[in-house]
Amino acid sequence: MYGEPHKIREVAERLERRAEQLRSEADELHTASETSPWVSVAGDRMRAHARERRDELLGVAREYDEAAERIRDHAAEVQRLLDLIAAIERQVRAIIGEAVSRIKDAVSAIAGGIKDALTPGDEDDKRLAETPTPPPGHKDWLDMPDVVPGVRL
Repeated sequence: MYGEPHKIREVAERLERRAEQLRSEADELHTASETSPWVSVAGDRMRAHARERRDELLGVAREYDEAAERIRDHAAEVQRLLDLIAAIERQVRAIIGEAVSRIKDAVSAIAGGIKDALTPGDEDDKRLAETPTPPPGHKDWLDMPDVVPGVRL
């Protein structure tokens, strides 16, 4: 899943350039064979063979184009997942940060002599504050919506 979408797209661009080179070679082969002044059965066979090779080159070029398109699709999916990971990471960090702030506020209130500072929701805040988070950009952020309530996708 990890990857750099721009590097993946560069692979697709290389495949597209190679496909264009193959089409160019096919055109050159076709032009050279069809404009040959060679008039004989052997010349006709050479032209037929050159047409077959041209068609094969064009077929390979199409396969390169198809591969490039699949690679571009993959790059888009990698980018989508990286964006999703980042969005989940931001939300989870914000939710945990809010829980930590509420706990700090509750501790301050207790220290200030307010006895009713803790409410039943404070246990949830303690659990949230202690929630381990994956490293930035890690795929485990995709699991965090199941762990941290309030993450919206």
